[in-house]
Formats: sequence, C-alpha cells, structure tokens
Amino acid sequence: MNTREKIFNVSVDLFSRYGYDRVSIRQIAKEVGIKESSIYNHFKSKELIMDSILDYYITKMLSEDIPLMQASFNLDIGFDYFYEMGLNAFASQLKDKRMSKITRIILIESYHNEKMKVFLRERILNDAINGWIDLFNLMKSKKLILEDCNSRQLAESFYKYGLFLLYEHYIINYPEDDKKFVEELRVKSKNHIRLIYNSVKI
Repeated sequence: MNTREKIFNVSVDLFSRYGYDRVSIRQIAKEVGIKESSIYNHFKSKELIMDSILDYYITKMLSEDIPLMQASFNLDIGFDYFYEMGLNAFASQLKDKRMSKITRIILIESYHNEKMKVFLRERILNDAINGWIDLFNLMKSKKLILEDCNSRQLAESFYKYGLFLLYEHYIINYPEDDKKFVEELRVKSKNHIRLIYNSVKI
C-alpha cells in the first residue's frame, strides 16, 4: 500500500470514529507515520481528502448499479430474482469495511456539513430515487404493476425506508455488528419491497 492509500484509509477510519471536524491533518499524519508536511504532497487540504473519499464511494456504488436493460432481463426471469440481484449488489458494498465506514461519515456529517448535506441529497437520495422511478415505470410497461400507481411515491416509500435502516445502524445503534446488520437489512428490505409490490401488482 502506498502513502496516498494509507492517508486515505487512516482518514476514513478517523473521520468515521471522531467526525471530520475533530480530526486534524497532524493526527492523520501521526497515524500514518509520516510528517504533517508530507500529507500535502498527496492531498492539498483535509477537504480534498474528504472529496476523494466521496468520489471513491460514489464510484464504488455506481460500479454495482444494474443497467436498466439488465434489470428488464432480470424482471423477465421473475420479480424475486430481479430484487435479489439488486439486493446482493448493495449488500456486497456494505460488507466492505471501508464502504461501511464511509457510509457512517456521510450520515454523521450531513447533520452540520452543508457540502455533505448536498452530496447526500443529490447523489445518495435523489439519484437513487430517480433510478427506482425508472424501474417502477419499467414494471408498468411490462404490465407487472398497476399503470395508475404513483412511481415516485413507490420509489420514495421503498428507498427512504432503506435509508432509515442505514441511519438506525450507523447513528442510533452505533456501534453494532456490521455483518449482522447487513443480514437483517436483507430480510427487512426484501419484506418491505414485497409489501410494496403486492400492493400494486396486477
């Protein structure tokens, strides 16, 4: 692991434990085992470290996105198969310790950090809900759900429930076992989407 990667990993760990504002460049350098001035050879500021963390997070999340054409194929196999594929992709990210820590950083920082609040609203919430709207519209076109049901309401009802489960784990119940949480998330999410699907299926 090179020095830049060490700085990145130490920053993720410290930010997730203490919060962004309570961690200094000096503290990061000490944990990495380098001089404080050496940090600036890799990152010009603490804010740019955080920017790189958010870029990493969204890139990893998007790498697991299932394209609409693939989603359409999965739906043709069956709704349970379709949802299982998406759930497996999301769960695999949360099982990664680094991604789990970054999720906590995003949630705790969004309370008082305007930049993080925008990131959470635009990249985590709005983008995901729009993706689910597309999926529910796809399900309408395949005559799987009622045409007159509200796709946005369905998307928000489903996704915001999942977001609350993350908040509950990373904020309210922190610290608790991540592995156990991911398994509980799988069960609760599956039950919730089944409830929503059953309410509007044809």
